Amino acid sequence: MVVSLLTFIEFPFLYYIYHTNTIVYMILSIAAIAIFIPAAHALIFAALAVFCDVFIVIFSYYHPAPWAVITEQEAFYSTLCSLVISLFCVFMVTLLLKVQYEKQANDLRTLGEQLKNAADHDTLTALYNRRYLNQYLEQLIQNDHTDFYAVLLDLDFFKKINDTYGHVFGDEVLVTFSRILEKYLPDGGIAVRFGGEEFMLILPNTTENNIRNLLQCMRTDYKQFIKEKKNTVYSFSSGIAQYQNGMEISTLYSLADKKLYCAKNDNRDKDVF
Repeated sequence: MVVSLLTFIEFPFLYYIYHTNTIVYMILSIAAIAIFIPAAHALIFAALAVFCDVFIVIFSYYHPAPWAVITEQEAFYSTLCSLVISLFCVFMVTLLLKVQYEKQANDLRTLGEQLKNAADHDTLTALYNRRYLNQYLEQLIQNDHTDFYAVLLDLDFFKKINDTYGHVFGDEVLVTFSRILEKYLPDGGIAVRFGGEEFMLILPNTTENNIRNLLQCMRTDYKQFIKEKKNTVYSFSSGIAQYQNGMEISTLYSLADKKLYCAKNDNRDKDVF
């Protein structure tokens, strides 16, 4: 569009220069328009640019300027003006190309980050998902950061919550519980939605006593939330496993799951180490 306007500015000089210059401007105009504006509107503006450029060519053809003797100096100035405008047009298109390239690069980078974030996080709770957990643990072990605990948590009688109060409230419980986990999560730890109403915490460089205190704070907040919402009591159970050198990740999961099973069989609302 900018280049088309420049074509109009140069209109008085078209009497003294070749028509091929106008064709060049027309091509540059279309290129600039297609680059600079959204594709949905590019065709409309491109059509207008073509119409304007073609009109100038036809008008200059049927209404040529009266022949007049021009001096070499006038011819030089006319040629110089045409050259300057042509160079400016090329510069503008190049600039637009650069701007568009940077915009596309930023859009691709943003899209890549969004896709990675979506692939690594649970849609409902925004916690990390099991896919990310597997990668995280593999990296943790490869870097010899093997002093950590895996805490597998399960919301007691969650099916009863869904059946009694509906799935909308059930989702609210899952989201709120996720925020409680994040609230008390120590530095360096991560919280994961392991599946359904099961969650996992990875807690490096800590002790069993710290974990007990941590889980007790989480349990207090969770019970308080349910009490305030439905005037009833619900709890969660957990199984805690410490990673041992050389242990497979699947073995760590299995060990935490067995301890969680013990907690569930022992009237729930317990943490089993």
